[in-house]
Amino acid sequence: MKYRRPWYILLPLVMVMAYFTTQCKSSSRPLNKEELILQMIYKQSQTYHYNPPVINDDFSKKAYDQYLDNMDSGKRFLTKADLKAMESYRLMLDDQFKEGKLDFFEKSNEIINAAVAKTEAYYKEFIEKDFNLEQEESIELDPDKRTWPDNDKELKEFWRKSMKYDFISKYYDDLAALEKDKKTRSKDSIFYDIRKEIRENMENWYKRLNAITRSDRFELYVNSLIHVYDPHTDFLNPKEKEDFNITMSGKLEGIGARLQADHEYTKVTSIVPGGPAWKQKELEANDIITGVQQEGKDVVDIKGMLIDDVVKMIRGKKGTKVTLKVKKPDGSLKDITIVRDEVIMDEGFARSALVSVDSVLKNVGYIKLPKFYADFENPNGASCAKDVQKELRKLKSEGAQSLILDLRNNGGGSLQEVVEMAGLFFKDGPVVQVRDRERISPYADSDPGVDFDGPVAVLVNSNSASASEILAACLQDYKRAVIIGGEPTFGKGSVQRFINFDRMPGNDEFKPLGEMKITIQKYYRVNGGSVQLKGVEPDILIPDTYTYIENGEKEYENPMPYDVIKSLQPEQEVFRISNMDELKDKSKERVKSNQELSLIDEQARKFKEMRDKTTYPLNFSKFKKEMDQRKEESKKYEQIGKNPIQGLKADNLKEDLSYINMDSSRVGRNEDFLKSISKDLYIMESINVLKDIRK
Repeated sequence: MKYRRPWYILLPLVMVMAYFTTQCKSSSRPLNKEELILQMIYKQSQTYHYNPPVINDDFSKKAYDQYLDNMDSGKRFLTKADLKAMESYRLMLDDQFKEGKLDFFEKSNEIINAAVAKTEAYYKEFIEKDFNLEQEESIELDPDKRTWPDNDKELKEFWRKSMKYDFISKYYDDLAALEKDKKTRSKDSIFYDIRKEIRENMENWYKRLNAITRSDRFELYVNSLIHVYDPHTDFLNPKEKEDFNITMSGKLEGIGARLQADHEYTKVTSIVPGGPAWKQKELEANDIITGVQQEGKDVVDIKGMLIDDVVKMIRGKKGTKVTLKVKKPDGSLKDITIVRDEVIMDEGFARSALVSVDSVLKNVGYIKLPKFYADFENPNGASCAKDVQKELRKLKSEGAQSLILDLRNNGGGSLQEVVEMAGLFFKDGPVVQVRDRERISPYADSDPGVDFDGPVAVLVNSNSASASEILAACLQDYKRAVIIGGEPTFGKGSVQRFINFDRMPGNDEFKPLGEMKITIQKYYRVNGGSVQLKGVEPDILIPDTYTYIENGEKEYENPMPYDVIKSLQPEQEVFRISNMDELKDKSKERVKSNQELSLIDEQARKFKEMRDKTTYPLNFSKFKKEMDQRKEESKKYEQIGKNPIQGLKADNLKEDLSYINMDSSRVGRNEDFLKSISKDLYIMESINVLKDIRK
């Protein structure tokens, strides 16, 4: 069978469509920049997308609903009356998309701007009034569970409740702080300061809302259209593409946290290993950032703030502090102060250690791979496959006979890198099948060399996505490794590439135009299955904090469907896991008897319970009782993962010591790395599983 060598999962397309410029210039009037971009996006989407939808009324309805949700994600501004004023466009977006027209965009812009101005008066009115803190009422905070207000009266009532909730929340926090510091203040004094803080936060918020540009809203509109194709097809303005290149090449800046918009606030998607947030250890994936406080300044409520603006606020000079107001998945609130520092990028690359448990197994290699990085602009730049190969060779030279490959929170990256990496563990053969519009092509490792021939355990979680899933699935299908985790992986089974609009001829007066990330392929396991929506099911299940919380591709709007193709009958002779049922049974018994893992499972159930509860009392006594109860319950879980595990040891490779000892900061980061391993229950169980594998 003939196998193909892969391109990147994300790689610029170099095709130039010369005819496109001619077509644009043939229109009855000159196109403006927005119309040009819209036409370009339509043509590229229809030409290159893996499975473009029929652009019809059904498409229009989906795009319309998605845009409204994106435009007012918190249902704070628009009423059903506003929706009625736009309803005539609900079946017109397909035609306007094809023709490059922006009539609906213009109308929606007018309505949202008027709605923002209207609600600005609401907060000014309510912040000056006294709230009845003993009144029996409640508020639903999840906009997905609320309907749009019927009219201005209902909208205004929601704003009253929303402002009251903010007031009660801050009052609760202030009382808790006073109790902690053993201080007292008059109620009037506390209320005065709360009103002042809320007033300033709201003023700043509306400044940001009023500063949202037409370009910002246009980008939102365009992405609402193309997200009907699938959730990973995007238009990126020039700034966003620059940020993507930085991420993939390993040249990140900031506190070391990846962020995304989450309704009105900002969500942490992952923590960059080695960065300031990683070292501080309190900020975690799935945390919601609600406010940012600069050193010596007041807290800025980031509700409704654009993600770029949030990032700008969080970034700053090395050595300065930033405090994030954070809402944890269980609903608890926390202030997290992080000292800004340079994000040390070698900490974001593959790194290794030797781990052992004297009474169980010694000389176990451990490799942490945060992402499948590659330098798309430089073929001789960063390569995670080459780095993992180096780590494997170092581990073998120091006696490693088995391996733990840690892909937890690895969101993916380069397809070429993952194919080359899989080939380090068997002689040759297909790694993944890639399907485009016309054919199915196996992508294979053709190098007969094997860099590691011992048993392998792969650690995954629900944030292991894309390229991580390809590697885990491949090693699972070949029975080359045992997959260990708390839940299935993310479930992203598609491949994207970039189209650079600025590389197309003509239209120089409008450049820079930005780029389009477009789904051009789906990938499948060697056994013919897909990871799309389903992810990779771990062989060994260990309780995880997010076990019971829905996460991954299936949570997106318009995901591509799951399907199956023909199996390639994967076979390899390097090393096969032959006693999987025995491994599962023994692990189940250990997990069942482990008190800390039982506590993690209990915490995960509590997280699910708290996440599902989105209605809060606006009677202060009841609110306080509920928050106090949450605080008390959370204490039970505070020590999870904080203490070293008896017998579990981690040591640096001798070859790495000179590099580590080059400067004191590197020494400190290394100590943190080794300590984190020594406290990791999942690494401990992986060692137990590796011991049980029959030779």
